[in-house]
Amino acid sequence: MHREDRSTATPRRHRHPLAALRKKAGYTHGEYARLIAATHAELGFGHMAARREKVARWEAGRAVPERTAQLAIAHIHAVPEADVDRLVWPDWLHLAHGDARQLEFPWTTATVPDAIRDAVAARQQTQQGYLLATGWAAKSLAENWLDAMKEALARAPEPPPPSRAGRLGSRFSTATLGSVLQACTRLRTLHTFAGRFTAGWLVPASEQELRQLADHFAADPDMLKDDGRGLLTVAAEGLSLCGFIARLQGEHVNAQRYYVAGLRCATAAGDAEVASALMTLHAAQYLDLHLHEEATELLTAARTLLRRCGTPVQDPALPTLMHAQIARVHAQRGDDLGRRRALLAGRTALARAPHHEPTPILPIRCDRWLQLMEGVSLLELGRPDRAIRCFEPVLTERTPQLKLPPSVRSLYLLRAAEAQVALGDAAGGAESVARANTLLGGIRAAASERVRIALRAYAHLPEVQSLLAAPV
Repeated sequence: MHREDRSTATPRRHRHPLAALRKKAGYTHGEYARLIAATHAELGFGHMAARREKVARWEAGRAVPERTAQLAIAHIHAVPEADVDRLVWPDWLHLAHGDARQLEFPWTTATVPDAIRDAVAARQQTQQGYLLATGWAAKSLAENWLDAMKEALARAPEPPPPSRAGRLGSRFSTATLGSVLQACTRLRTLHTFAGRFTAGWLVPASEQELRQLADHFAADPDMLKDDGRGLLTVAAEGLSLCGFIARLQGEHVNAQRYYVAGLRCATAAGDAEVASALMTLHAAQYLDLHLHEEATELLTAARTLLRRCGTPVQDPALPTLMHAQIARVHAQRGDDLGRRRALLAGRTALARAPHHEPTPILPIRCDRWLQLMEGVSLLELGRPDRAIRCFEPVLTERTPQLKLPPSVRSLYLLRAAEAQVALGDAAGGAESVARANTLLGGIRAAASERVRIALRAYAHLPEVQSLLAAPV
Protein backbone atom coordinates (compact mmCIF):
# COMPACT_ATOMS: atom_id res chain seq x y z
CA MET A 1 0.00 0.00 0.00
CA HIS A 2 1.28 3.48 -0.83
CA ARG A 3 2.05 5.79 2.08
CA GLU A 4 -0.32 8.48 0.89
CA ASP A 5 -3.24 6.06 1.05
CA ARG A 6 -2.97 5.92 4.82
CA SER A 7 -4.19 9.50 5.17
CA THR A 8 -7.74 8.46 4.36
CA ALA A 9 -8.04 6.12 7.32
CA THR A 10 -10.40 7.31 10.03
CA PRO A 11 -9.51 5.75 13.39
CA ARG A 12 -12.10 6.27 16.07
CA ARG A 13 -10.49 7.56 19.25
CA HIS A 14 -12.12 6.11 22.34
CA ARG A 15 -12.95 8.49 25.11
CA HIS A 16 -10.69 8.28 28.17
CA PRO A 17 -12.51 7.32 31.40
CA LEU A 18 -10.89 10.27 33.22
CA ALA A 19 -12.47 12.68 30.73
CA ALA A 20 -15.87 11.08 31.27
CA LEU A 21 -15.40 11.13 35.04
CA ARG A 22 -14.37 14.82 35.08
CA LYS A 23 -17.27 15.82 32.85
CA LYS A 24 -19.74 13.81 34.92
CA ALA A 25 -18.55 15.67 38.03
CA GLY A 26 -19.01 19.00 36.24
CA TYR A 27 -15.42 20.28 36.29
CA THR A 28 -13.43 22.07 33.61
CA HIS A 29 -9.83 21.01 33.04
CA GLY A 30 -8.59 23.92 35.16
CA GLU A 31 -11.05 23.33 38.00
CA TYR A 32 -10.23 19.64 38.09
CA ALA A 33 -6.49 20.33 38.11
CA ARG A 34 -6.90 22.68 41.07
CA LEU A 35 -9.05 20.14 42.94
CA ILE A 36 -6.46 17.41 42.44
CA ALA A 37 -3.63 19.71 43.56
CA ALA A 38 -5.53 20.73 46.70
CA THR A 39 -6.38 17.11 47.55
CA HIS A 40 -2.77 16.11 46.89
CA ALA A 41 -1.62 18.62 49.52
CA GLU A 42 -4.35 17.67 52.02
CA LEU A 43 -3.30 14.02 51.86
CA GLY A 44 0.23 15.03 52.82
CA PHE A 45 1.83 14.38 49.43
CA GLY A 46 3.15 17.92 49.10
CA HIS A 47 2.79 20.63 46.46
CA MET A 48 1.54 19.75 42.99
CA ALA A 49 1.25 22.17 40.08
CA ALA A 50 -2.41 22.76 39.15
CA ARG A 51 -2.08 22.90 35.37
CA ARG A 52 -5.01 22.19 33.11
CA GLU A 53 -2.58 20.99 30.42
CA LYS A 54 -1.54 18.15 32.71
CA VAL A 55 -5.11 16.89 33.00
CA ALA A 56 -5.55 17.20 29.24
CA ARG A 57 -2.45 15.05 28.66
CA TRP A 58 -3.77 12.40 31.03
CA GLU A 59 -7.11 12.32 29.23
CA ALA A 60 -5.43 12.14 25.82
CA GLY A 61 -3.38 9.16 26.94
CA ARG A 62 -0.10 11.01 26.39
CA ALA A 63 0.93 10.81 30.06
CA VAL A 64 0.19 8.77 33.19
CA PRO A 65 -0.25 10.52 36.57
CA GLU A 66 2.27 9.88 39.31
CA ARG A 67 1.06 7.47 41.97
CA THR A 68 0.40 10.25 44.47
CA ALA A 69 -1.66 12.12 41.87
CA GLN A 70 -3.62 8.92 41.22
CA LEU A 71 -4.26 8.55 44.95
CA ALA A 72 -5.54 12.13 45.04
CA ILE A 73 -7.93 11.40 42.16
CA ALA A 74 -9.01 8.17 43.87
CA HIS A 75 -9.69 10.08 47.10
CA ILE A 76 -11.87 12.59 45.23
CA HIS A 77 -14.00 9.81 43.75
CA ALA A 78 -14.02 7.48 46.80
CA VAL A 79 -11.97 4.67 45.25
CA PRO A 80 -9.96 2.73 47.89
CA GLU A 81 -6.17 2.90 47.73
CA ALA A 82 -6.04 -0.90 47.59
CA ASP A 83 -7.90 -0.84 44.28
CA VAL A 84 -5.49 1.73 42.87
CA ASP A 85 -2.65 -0.64 43.78
CA ARG A 86 -4.51 -3.68 42.48
CA LEU A 87 -5.39 -2.20 39.09
CA VAL A 88 -3.29 -0.15 36.70
CA TRP A 89 -4.14 3.26 35.26
CA PRO A 90 -6.70 3.95 33.90
CA ASP A 91 -8.58 0.74 34.69
CA TRP A 92 -9.28 1.56 38.33
CA LEU A 93 -11.18 4.68 37.18
CA HIS A 94 -14.03 2.39 36.16
CA LEU A 95 -14.63 1.74 39.84
CA ALA A 96 -15.41 5.44 40.28
CA HIS A 97 -18.00 5.20 37.50
CA GLY A 98 -19.45 2.00 38.96
CA ASP A 99 -18.79 0.36 35.58
CA ALA A 100 -16.54 -2.49 36.68
CA ARG A 101 -19.14 -4.69 38.39
CA GLN A 102 -19.71 -6.87 35.32
CA LEU A 103 -15.99 -7.69 35.12
CA GLU A 104 -15.68 -8.31 38.87
CA PHE A 105 -18.26 -11.12 39.06
CA PRO A 106 -16.75 -14.61 39.52
CA TRP A 107 -17.12 -16.87 36.48
CA THR A 108 -19.68 -19.15 38.12
CA THR A 109 -23.21 -20.19 37.31
CA ALA A 110 -24.43 -18.62 40.55
CA THR A 111 -23.51 -15.12 39.34
CA VAL A 112 -25.44 -15.39 36.06
CA PRO A 113 -28.68 -13.75 37.36
CA ASP A 114 -26.76 -10.76 38.75
CA ALA A 115 -24.75 -10.45 35.53
CA ILE A 116 -27.92 -10.35 33.43
CA ARG A 117 -29.55 -7.78 35.72
CA ASP A 118 -26.41 -5.62 35.71
CA ALA A 119 -26.34 -5.57 31.90
CA VAL A 120 -30.04 -4.80 31.53
CA ALA A 121 -30.19 -2.15 34.27
CA ALA A 122 -27.13 -0.31 32.96
CA ARG A 123 -28.92 0.82 29.78
CA GLN A 124 -30.73 3.49 31.77
CA GLN A 125 -27.46 5.02 32.94
CA THR A 126 -25.26 7.56 31.17
CA GLN A 127 -23.17 5.67 28.65
CA GLN A 128 -19.52 6.28 27.84
CA GLY A 129 -17.63 5.81 24.59
CA TYR A 130 -14.83 3.67 25.99
CA LEU A 131 -14.35 0.05 27.05
CA LEU A 132 -14.07 -1.33 30.56
CA ALA A 133 -11.15 -3.65 29.82
CA THR A 134 -8.17 -2.41 27.84
CA GLY A 135 -4.51 -3.41 27.90
CA TRP A 136 -3.76 -6.08 30.48
CA ALA A 137 -7.41 -6.08 31.62
CA ALA A 138 -8.56 -7.29 28.19
CA LYS A 139 -5.96 -10.05 28.33
CA SER A 140 -7.15 -10.96 31.81
CA LEU A 141 -10.76 -11.10 30.57
CA ALA A 142 -9.76 -13.53 27.81
CA GLU A 143 -7.70 -15.72 30.17
CA ASN A 144 -10.38 -15.85 32.88
CA TRP A 145 -13.00 -16.77 30.29
CA LEU A 146 -10.82 -19.58 28.90
CA ASP A 147 -10.28 -21.01 32.39
CA ALA A 148 -14.01 -20.85 33.12
CA MET A 149 -14.86 -22.54 29.80
CA LYS A 150 -12.37 -25.32 30.54
CA GLU A 151 -14.10 -26.03 33.84
CA ALA A 152 -17.57 -25.81 32.28
CA LEU A 153 -16.69 -28.22 29.49
CA ALA A 154 -15.23 -30.65 31.99
CA ARG A 155 -18.53 -30.64 33.86
CA ALA A 156 -20.73 -30.75 30.76
CA PRO A 157 -18.90 -32.16 27.72
CA GLU A 158 -22.03 -32.18 25.56
CA PRO A 159 -23.29 -28.68 24.64
CA PRO A 160 -27.02 -28.02 24.86
CA PRO A 161 -28.89 -28.23 21.57
CA PRO A 162 -29.25 -24.72 20.10
CA SER A 163 -32.71 -25.32 18.70
CA ARG A 164 -34.55 -25.51 22.01
CA ALA A 165 -34.56 -24.02 25.48
CA GLY A 166 -33.75 -27.31 27.18
CA ARG A 167 -35.87 -29.77 29.09
CA LEU A 168 -36.75 -28.95 32.67
CA GLY A 169 -37.54 -31.74 35.04
CA SER A 170 -40.65 -32.28 37.11
CA ARG A 171 -39.03 -30.65 40.17
CA PHE A 172 -40.42 -27.31 38.91
CA SER A 173 -44.06 -26.36 39.24
CA THR A 174 -46.22 -26.22 36.14
CA ALA A 175 -46.62 -22.45 36.54
CA THR A 176 -42.85 -21.88 36.85
CA LEU A 177 -42.08 -24.18 33.96
CA GLY A 178 -44.64 -22.51 31.74
CA SER A 179 -43.45 -19.00 32.61
CA VAL A 180 -39.77 -19.84 31.95
CA LEU A 181 -40.43 -21.59 28.67
CA GLN A 182 -42.68 -18.77 27.48
CA ALA A 183 -39.96 -16.21 28.24
CA CYS A 184 -37.40 -18.34 26.39
CA THR A 185 -39.72 -18.82 23.44
CA ARG A 186 -40.44 -15.10 23.18
CA LEU A 187 -36.76 -14.22 23.47
CA ARG A 188 -35.75 -16.77 20.84
CA THR A 189 -38.53 -15.50 18.55
CA LEU A 190 -37.34 -11.91 18.96
CA HIS A 191 -33.80 -12.88 18.08
CA THR A 192 -34.67 -15.23 15.23
CA PHE A 193 -36.92 -12.68 13.56
CA ALA A 194 -34.78 -9.65 14.37
CA GLY A 195 -34.85 -8.76 10.68
CA ARG A 196 -38.51 -7.81 11.02
CA PHE A 197 -38.13 -5.53 14.02
CA THR A 198 -36.48 -2.15 14.50
CA ALA A 199 -33.77 -1.79 17.12
CA GLY A 200 -35.75 0.84 19.02
CA TRP A 201 -38.44 -1.75 19.80
CA LEU A 202 -36.29 -4.89 19.87
CA VAL A 203 -33.97 -3.95 22.74
CA PRO A 204 -36.59 -3.13 25.42
CA ALA A 205 -38.63 -6.16 24.40
CA SER A 206 -35.58 -8.43 24.75
CA GLU A 207 -34.61 -6.84 28.05
CA GLN A 208 -38.06 -7.52 29.48
CA GLU A 209 -37.68 -11.24 28.77
CA LEU A 210 -34.10 -11.25 30.08
CA ARG A 211 -35.24 -9.71 33.38
CA GLN A 212 -37.87 -12.39 33.74
CA LEU A 213 -35.34 -15.15 33.09
CA ALA A 214 -32.86 -13.62 35.57
CA ASP A 215 -35.59 -13.51 38.24
CA HIS A 216 -36.42 -17.17 37.67
CA PHE A 217 -32.74 -18.15 37.70
CA ALA A 218 -32.20 -16.30 41.00
CA ALA A 219 -35.34 -17.76 42.60
CA ASP A 220 -34.38 -21.34 41.75
CA PRO A 221 -30.65 -21.89 40.97
CA ASP A 222 -31.34 -25.56 40.23
CA MET A 223 -32.97 -24.37 37.04
CA LEU A 224 -29.48 -23.74 35.61
CA LYS A 225 -28.21 -27.26 36.21
CA ASP A 226 -28.04 -30.23 33.88
CA ASP A 227 -30.77 -30.13 31.23
CA GLY A 228 -31.62 -26.51 32.03
CA ARG A 229 -28.41 -25.35 30.34
CA GLY A 230 -30.33 -24.60 27.16
CA LEU A 231 -32.02 -21.73 28.99
CA LEU A 232 -28.62 -20.11 29.44
CA THR A 233 -27.90 -20.37 25.72
CA VAL A 234 -31.12 -18.58 24.90
CA ALA A 235 -30.24 -15.83 27.40
CA ALA A 236 -26.77 -15.53 25.81
CA GLU A 237 -28.36 -15.03 22.40
CA GLY A 238 -30.62 -12.26 23.69
CA LEU A 239 -27.72 -10.50 25.40
CA SER A 240 -25.62 -10.67 22.24
CA LEU A 241 -28.38 -8.97 20.26
CA CYS A 242 -28.64 -6.14 22.80
CA GLY A 243 -24.84 -5.85 22.83
CA PHE A 244 -24.67 -5.44 19.08
CA ILE A 245 -27.25 -2.65 19.08
CA ALA A 246 -25.52 -0.84 21.96
CA ARG A 247 -22.25 -1.12 20.02
CA LEU A 248 -23.98 0.42 17.02
CA GLN A 249 -25.07 3.33 19.22
CA GLY A 250 -21.51 3.91 20.38
CA GLU A 251 -22.47 2.96 23.95
CA HIS A 252 -19.40 0.81 24.42
CA VAL A 253 -19.56 0.32 28.19
CA ASN A 254 -23.16 -0.83 27.85
CA ALA A 255 -22.32 -3.11 24.91
CA GLN A 256 -19.44 -4.67 26.82
CA ARG A 257 -21.74 -5.38 29.76
CA TYR A 258 -24.15 -7.19 27.46
CA TYR A 259 -21.40 -9.17 25.73
CA VAL A 260 -19.67 -10.21 28.97
CA ALA A 261 -22.99 -11.18 30.56
CA GLY A 262 -23.74 -13.22 27.44
CA LEU A 263 -20.32 -14.86 27.72
CA ARG A 264 -21.12 -15.78 31.32
CA CYS A 265 -24.40 -17.40 30.24
CA ALA A 266 -22.83 -19.36 27.36
CA THR A 267 -19.94 -20.41 29.59
CA ALA A 268 -22.23 -21.64 32.35
CA ALA A 269 -24.11 -23.59 29.66
CA GLY A 270 -20.87 -25.17 28.43
CA ASP A 271 -21.74 -24.03 24.91
CA ALA A 272 -18.32 -23.48 23.33
CA GLU A 273 -19.64 -22.44 19.92
CA VAL A 274 -22.03 -19.75 21.16
CA ALA A 275 -19.42 -18.50 23.63
CA SER A 276 -16.77 -18.28 20.88
CA ALA A 277 -19.22 -16.42 18.64
CA LEU A 278 -19.88 -13.91 21.42
CA MET A 279 -16.16 -13.44 22.03
CA THR A 280 -15.63 -12.82 18.31
CA LEU A 281 -18.43 -10.24 18.21
CA HIS A 282 -16.92 -8.60 21.28
CA ALA A 283 -13.54 -8.45 19.50
CA ALA A 284 -15.25 -6.54 16.69
CA GLN A 285 -16.27 -3.92 19.25
CA TYR A 286 -12.61 -3.42 20.18
CA LEU A 287 -11.76 -3.07 16.50
CA ASP A 288 -14.42 -0.36 16.15
CA LEU A 289 -12.25 1.65 18.56
CA HIS A 290 -9.03 0.61 16.78
CA LEU A 291 -7.88 -1.40 19.79
CA HIS A 292 -6.48 -4.17 17.63
CA GLU A 293 -4.06 -5.54 20.25
CA GLU A 294 -6.94 -6.19 22.66
CA ALA A 295 -9.06 -7.61 19.84
CA THR A 296 -6.24 -10.04 19.04
CA GLU A 297 -6.28 -11.29 22.65
CA LEU A 298 -10.00 -12.06 22.43
CA LEU A 299 -9.80 -13.68 18.99
CA THR A 300 -6.86 -15.82 20.08
CA ALA A 301 -8.84 -16.99 23.11
CA ALA A 302 -11.86 -17.91 20.98
CA ARG A 303 -9.74 -19.88 18.51
CA THR A 304 -7.88 -21.60 21.36
CA LEU A 305 -11.15 -22.74 22.87
CA LEU A 306 -12.38 -24.25 19.60
CA ARG A 307 -9.09 -26.10 19.14
CA ARG A 308 -9.34 -27.50 22.67
CA CYS A 309 -12.84 -28.77 22.00
CA GLY A 310 -11.52 -30.94 19.19
CA THR A 311 -14.89 -31.09 17.40
CA PRO A 312 -15.67 -29.41 14.06
CA VAL A 313 -17.51 -26.11 14.27
CA GLN A 314 -21.09 -26.65 13.18
CA ASP A 315 -21.85 -23.08 12.15
CA PRO A 316 -19.88 -21.95 9.05
CA ALA A 317 -20.50 -18.29 9.89
CA LEU A 318 -18.31 -18.53 13.00
CA PRO A 319 -14.93 -19.29 11.37
CA THR A 320 -15.84 -16.89 8.57
CA LEU A 321 -16.49 -14.09 11.05
CA MET A 322 -13.27 -14.91 12.91
CA HIS A 323 -11.21 -14.62 9.73
CA ALA A 324 -12.97 -11.37 8.83
CA GLN A 325 -12.08 -9.85 12.21
CA ILE A 326 -8.49 -11.05 11.82
CA ALA A 327 -8.48 -9.26 8.46
CA ARG A 328 -9.49 -6.07 10.29
CA VAL A 329 -6.59 -6.54 12.71
CA HIS A 330 -4.17 -6.78 9.78
CA ALA A 331 -5.77 -3.75 8.13
CA GLN A 332 -5.37 -1.63 11.26
CA ARG A 333 -1.73 -2.67 11.37
CA GLY A 334 -1.28 -1.65 7.72
CA ASP A 335 -0.70 -5.26 6.58
CA ASP A 336 -2.64 -5.65 3.32
CA LEU A 337 -1.19 -9.08 2.55
CA GLY A 338 -2.26 -10.45 5.91
CA ARG A 339 -5.68 -8.86 5.42
CA ARG A 340 -6.18 -10.55 2.05
CA ARG A 341 -5.00 -13.92 3.34
CA ALA A 342 -7.44 -13.79 6.25
CA LEU A 343 -10.34 -12.95 3.94
CA LEU A 344 -9.38 -15.82 1.62
CA ALA A 345 -9.45 -18.17 4.60
CA GLY A 346 -12.89 -16.80 5.47
CA ARG A 347 -14.23 -17.46 1.98
CA THR A 348 -12.82 -20.97 2.05
CA ALA A 349 -14.46 -21.69 5.40
CA LEU A 350 -17.80 -20.39 4.17
CA ALA A 351 -17.64 -22.42 0.93
CA ARG A 352 -16.46 -25.71 2.40
CA ALA A 353 -18.61 -25.85 5.50
CA PRO A 354 -21.63 -28.19 5.36
CA HIS A 355 -25.10 -26.73 5.53
CA HIS A 356 -26.16 -25.96 9.07
CA GLU A 357 -29.23 -24.35 10.55
CA PRO A 358 -28.28 -20.72 11.22
CA THR A 359 -27.93 -19.73 14.86
CA PRO A 360 -29.63 -16.51 15.97
CA ILE A 361 -26.28 -14.92 16.90
CA LEU A 362 -24.85 -15.28 13.36
CA PRO A 363 -27.82 -15.46 10.98
CA ILE A 364 -26.10 -14.50 7.69
CA ARG A 365 -24.89 -17.09 5.18
CA CYS A 366 -23.60 -15.70 1.88
CA ASP A 367 -20.47 -14.37 0.21
CA ARG A 368 -22.00 -10.88 -0.01
CA TRP A 369 -21.82 -10.71 3.78
CA LEU A 370 -18.09 -11.34 3.61
CA GLN A 371 -17.86 -8.69 0.88
CA LEU A 372 -19.30 -6.11 3.27
CA MET A 373 -16.82 -7.09 5.96
CA GLU A 374 -14.04 -6.78 3.39
CA GLY A 375 -15.25 -3.23 2.77
CA VAL A 376 -14.79 -2.47 6.47
CA SER A 377 -11.22 -3.79 6.41
CA LEU A 378 -10.42 -1.76 3.29
CA LEU A 379 -11.80 1.36 4.95
CA GLU A 380 -9.58 0.72 7.96
CA LEU A 381 -6.63 0.13 5.66
CA GLY A 382 -7.17 3.62 4.25
CA ARG A 383 -8.65 2.61 0.86
CA PRO A 384 -12.16 4.11 0.69
CA ASP A 385 -11.99 3.98 -3.12
CA ARG A 386 -11.95 0.19 -2.98
CA ALA A 387 -14.20 -0.06 0.10
CA ILE A 388 -17.06 1.81 -1.56
CA ARG A 389 -17.39 -0.93 -4.19
CA CYS A 390 -17.74 -3.55 -1.45
CA PHE A 391 -20.57 -1.56 0.14
CA GLU A 392 -22.59 -1.51 -3.09
CA PRO A 393 -25.07 -4.20 -1.89
CA VAL A 394 -26.32 -1.94 0.92
CA LEU A 395 -26.08 1.29 -1.08
CA THR A 396 -28.07 0.06 -4.08
CA GLU A 397 -30.30 -2.55 -2.34
CA ARG A 398 -30.29 -4.53 -5.59
CA THR A 399 -29.04 -7.72 -3.94
CA PRO A 400 -32.10 -9.81 -3.02
CA GLN A 401 -30.03 -12.71 -1.64
CA LEU A 402 -28.51 -10.41 1.00
CA LYS A 403 -31.22 -10.34 3.64
CA LEU A 404 -29.75 -8.27 6.44
CA PRO A 405 -31.52 -7.43 9.71
CA PRO A 406 -32.21 -3.67 9.90
CA SER A 407 -29.55 -3.09 12.58
CA VAL A 408 -26.88 -4.94 10.57
CA ARG A 409 -27.75 -3.08 7.37
CA SER A 410 -27.55 0.22 9.24
CA LEU A 411 -24.06 -0.71 10.50
CA TYR A 412 -22.76 -1.16 6.96
CA LEU A 413 -24.58 1.94 5.74
CA LEU A 414 -22.71 3.96 8.37
CA ARG A 415 -19.41 2.46 7.27
CA ALA A 416 -20.35 3.17 3.66
CA ALA A 417 -21.00 6.77 4.69
CA GLU A 418 -17.42 6.93 5.99
CA ALA A 419 -16.15 5.85 2.58
CA GLN A 420 -18.41 8.32 0.78
CA VAL A 421 -17.27 11.22 2.96
CA ALA A 422 -13.61 10.23 2.56
CA LEU A 423 -14.12 10.34 -1.22
CA GLY A 424 -15.69 13.82 -1.03
CA ASP A 425 -19.31 12.72 -1.43
CA ALA A 426 -20.83 14.39 1.64
CA ALA A 427 -24.31 14.38 0.09
CA GLY A 428 -24.13 10.62 -0.44
CA GLY A 429 -22.90 10.20 3.13
CA ALA A 430 -25.84 12.23 4.43
CA GLU A 431 -28.25 10.03 2.49
CA SER A 432 -26.64 6.86 3.85
CA VAL A 433 -26.81 7.96 7.49
CA ALA A 434 -30.41 9.09 7.03
CA ARG A 435 -31.30 5.62 5.73
CA ALA A 436 -29.36 4.01 8.61
CA ASN A 437 -31.27 5.98 11.24
CA THR A 438 -34.59 5.19 9.56
CA LEU A 439 -33.75 1.48 9.71
CA LEU A 440 -32.87 1.70 13.39
CA GLY A 441 -36.26 3.15 14.24
CA GLY A 442 -35.94 5.06 17.47
CA ILE A 443 -32.29 4.76 18.47
CA ARG A 444 -29.38 7.00 17.55
CA ALA A 445 -26.37 5.50 15.81
CA ALA A 446 -22.80 6.63 16.37
CA ALA A 447 -20.63 7.72 13.45
CA SER A 448 -16.96 8.50 13.02
CA GLU A 449 -15.74 12.03 13.67
CA ARG A 450 -14.91 12.49 9.96
CA VAL A 451 -18.52 11.75 9.00
CA ARG A 452 -19.93 14.00 11.71
CA ILE A 453 -17.78 16.93 10.58
CA ALA A 454 -18.72 16.46 6.93
CA LEU A 455 -22.43 16.20 7.68
CA ARG A 456 -22.75 19.41 9.64
CA ALA A 457 -23.64 21.06 6.35
CA TYR A 458 -26.72 18.80 6.30
CA ALA A 459 -27.72 19.41 9.92
CA HIS A 460 -31.13 20.69 8.81
CA LEU A 461 -32.18 17.10 8.04
CA PRO A 462 -33.89 15.47 11.08
CA GLU A 463 -32.13 12.13 10.48
CA VAL A 464 -28.74 13.81 10.37
CA GLN A 465 -29.55 15.84 13.49
CA SER A 466 -30.15 12.57 15.32
CA LEU A 467 -26.85 11.13 14.19
CA LEU A 468 -24.88 14.24 15.09
CA ALA A 469 -26.37 14.15 18.58
CA ALA A 470 -25.25 10.53 19.15
CA PRO A 471 -21.94 9.75 20.89
CA VAL A 472 -18.78 9.25 18.83
